[in-house]
Amino acid sequence: MAETLTTLAFLSALAMLISPIFEKGEWLASITAALCGLAFFSLPFDSIQQSGGLVLVIVLSMCCLIQYRIKSGGIRKYLNGMSGGIILLLLLALYPEEGVYESVNEYTTSSNLQEFVKAVIIGLLLAQLLVNSVSFDGRMSLLMLVTIIILQLGAQIFNGEILSVIISSAILIGFMPYFEQKINPKIGSGQGRSLALGASTLIGIIFILALTYVSISNVDRIGSDNGAIAVSLWLVVAVTGIGLLGMLLPLLGFDSHPRPEAWGWRFGIALSPMLLTLQTDLANHVLLGVLIAMMVSVSSPLVLEKNSTKVG
Repeated sequence: MAETLTTLAFLSALAMLISPIFEKGEWLASITAALCGLAFFSLPFDSIQQSGGLVLVIVLSMCCLIQYRIKSGGIRKYLNGMSGGIILLLLLALYPEEGVYESVNEYTTSSNLQEFVKAVIIGLLLAQLLVNSVSFDGRMSLLMLVTIIILQLGAQIFNGEILSVIISSAILIGFMPYFEQKINPKIGSGQGRSLALGASTLIGIIFILALTYVSISNVDRIGSDNGAIAVSLWLVVAVTGIGLLGMLLPLLGFDSHPRPEAWGWRFGIALSPMLLTLQTDLANHVLLGVLIAMMVSVSSPLVLEKNSTKVG
């Protein structure tokens, strides 16, 4: 029963992902939440200790907040599409193909409740990060930072596994507007915008490659020789490809930013680590390089463009 409901939830999330191309789909998040809720509550409560039960609760709470934000006037197409994509990644990565099995271990009610609360908080955090990426809220951002710190101290969510990569990637997306709001008002109509875009992109790629190589070299099964170079290059090619695809987003109407192509590059590389989790367990090694590349891209117009009019 749970597997059937989870499959239906997967299909509902897929509908959320493609809903931006249609005018309907306002209640898709509620449908996905209901299916995940039914799937979880058809299982023993201690299934929350397994990745399958955990991800159902994460998606449930995430969809509830997304639905609330949509009904409160949030951008339906963006929130539905982005959350649908993340939910698909979560279900593919964390829900086991063989389903949730009956655990041979015994867990206390307190332990199960702790895991349940953790899953609910992670789901709400992911949803709010998406909301923040399109409508930045300073107070809510501060609350999210405190929540992230508490989760790390209490549950070690940044452990290099798939869920931690997805959370980290969502954090990059959710806090990207903060830095843009600090820089964008100072950007004018400077000369050499194309050159600045190309140079900042190239510098970002170099940072991603260098920092990925340093991180990958510390993985025992890869080592620091040719294997590390090959893996680093493969990861950087993937990140770069996704970033370059992001540069095409202005053609789809995402052109409200002062430097839309640069914004598309940043958005693409911020999204890339979670997409890489579909193919490899090494996606966490690109995160630091991606962060530095995003900072380079945000600040480059002030440094590389000539005669840029600065306000304030």
